[in-house]
Amino acid sequence: MMTARALLAFAGFLQLVLLASSAVDPSKCIAIWTFRLPCSEPVRELVKQLKTWSTKKCRDGPEKCRYEILTESAQSLEVKHTSPQTGKVMDINYEFAPPAAKSFCKIKAISTSTSKNSTGPNDYCILHNLIEASGLMEAEGYQEICNKEKCPSKSSAHCDKEEVLADKSQLFTRFL
Repeated sequence: MMTARALLAFAGFLQLVLLASSAVDPSKCIAIWTFRLPCSEPVRELVKQLKTWSTKKCRDGPEKCRYEILTESAQSLEVKHTSPQTGKVMDINYEFAPPAAKSFCKIKAISTSTSKNSTGPNDYCILHNLIEASGLMEAEGYQEICNKEKCPSKSSAHCDKEEVLADKSQLFTRFL
């Protein structure tokens, strides 16, 4: 019981820190997820999902492919995503802390667009879709800490709707 209260207090503290700090560059998105699990478990599921979506063709949805793991360690993961629709390139850095804790994990993701192309997939949705598809939203103690100040694209994010609209436009162009 004490551990759960401590985790909730820590998560509340993280939310305050995010709200109090200054806004980030519009080409960046920062999100934090916490779990009541050792980091090895959510990290394993995240890596598994990234490998599933490393293909060139998007079988699960319009932006659910073309992920590349660049570096991987117990403390961090560096990933590149290239939009198959727009060519927009996004670097995603994941930090895992504490890597050796037995019952708590914090994953911090920072996505940065490296393309001059400002159109394309919503940066927040790229992060959200990975967490959702990996099943981590159902993991023990899951909590997301993200706001429009740290992730400007979150306020315009309609992750499921974007996929539906993209799927409809693909169907429409097939009949032309």
